[in-house]
Amino acid sequence: MEFIKSYIVKGKVQGVMFRQTLIRAALNRALEGGATNDPINKNLVRFTLRGDESAILEIITKLTSGDNLNSWGAKVDTLEELGEVLDINVHQVTTHNVDSFNWSGGVEFYL
Repeated sequence: MEFIKSYIVKGKVQGVMFRQTLIRAALNRALEGGATNDPINKNLVRFTLRGDESAILEIITKLTSGDNLNSWGAKVDTLEELGEVLDINVHQVTTHNVDSFNWSGGVEFYL
């Protein structure tokens, strides 16, 4: 069954490869997704995931574990489901364009 939800996370989520970590986790689970940094609040990212509900819930559980999500120290303090679903294509980084970015190297993904 296809499932789609949008969320907002707060924590150490900008400047630490959080968006790439999240989108790679989505790709590894055959999900479609997108993530966008908030332009004002540097501790906030909005994202959308679409696909298998159990795979999405697995990511959400790991995001809320309090553990580092990658070797750069990305970490979520709070996660909240948004009342509206944000279209994946409006996000800055998506499962469709993640490989077109010039990401810094040397990051290990734990998600």
